[in-house]
Amino acid sequence: MRLSVLSAIFAAAGVLSAPTPSESEQTSSNGLPASTVVQNIQVLTTKSNALIGPAQQLSIVNAPLLSIGQGPWPTVITGLADIVITATSAITAMNNAPGGQGTPYVGDEATAIGNAFRTFVRVHQQLLGVLIGKAGFLTQIPFVGPPVAEVLRQVEGVVDTISFALIDGVEDSVASVMKGDLAGLDGTIKVAIAQYGGV
Repeated sequence: MRLSVLSAIFAAAGVLSAPTPSESEQTSSNGLPASTVVQNIQVLTTKSNALIGPAQQLSIVNAPLLSIGQGPWPTVITGLADIVITATSAITAMNNAPGGQGTPYVGDEATAIGNAFRTFVRVHQQLLGVLIGKAGFLTQIPFVGPPVAEVLRQVEGVVDTISFALIDGVEDSVASVMKGDLAGLDGTIKVAIAQYGGV
């Protein structure tokens, strides 16, 4: 069921495209080409990357604007929530997906998925690093921390779910590297949650 789950995740997320696979490209039991998996990971990477700029603008000066929905804080919170909403829809679809045992991607296709995942992890860690760096002034404006911490907890849950589906969809040698990447990302998310949730 691992690849039908992966297909359902991206279909529900609204990012699943349906290119015709080349004869040499592997597909899952339900026809999802490896290139589509890579493209869909890249969409999630783009969403994370788009939040880095607004996150860099977070400051003690614009933090009070959160209470009226202005400034970069709502942009960051809404952007993170968008990732959560998209992924939650995907998880719901995954739970309702028909069964079917797909064969894991191997060789170049598995490597491409692993590389796309590693890029997603790095970009998401960069975003989280910016958020962690901006958390220092939360003791002066404590109402900012809880909404950020809450959405980060939600991000943690859905990122783990999608990551495990990706890891289950590739050959073991690539999966073991991806597990290491995920462990690093999970550690960074936990630090960010602690910074914003500890206020």
